[in-house]
Amino acid sequence: MNLLVHAVGAWIAAEAASGRYPRPVAVGLSMLVSRLGAPTMAMTVMALAIKRLNEAGAFERLKTPAVESRQRLGDR
Repeated sequence: MNLLVHAVGAWIAAEAASGRYPRPVAVGLSMLVSRLGAPTMAMTVMALAIKRLNEAGAFERLKTPAVESRQRLGDR
């Protein structure tokens, strides 16, 4: 349960840091999440890093193949 609370807190903090919420709401959420401590902050930093890498295209190779290649495999 503790891990779930920290994971949800990290997710909320990452969303607030990325600009999803208006500034007053983001500040309030950040203050609440900061009370959860170091594990949540570590998860937040990791989530932001992964989100930035994903936006930059670092995980393009890991995504599923295109529909065209699946159709070619089915034609064999």
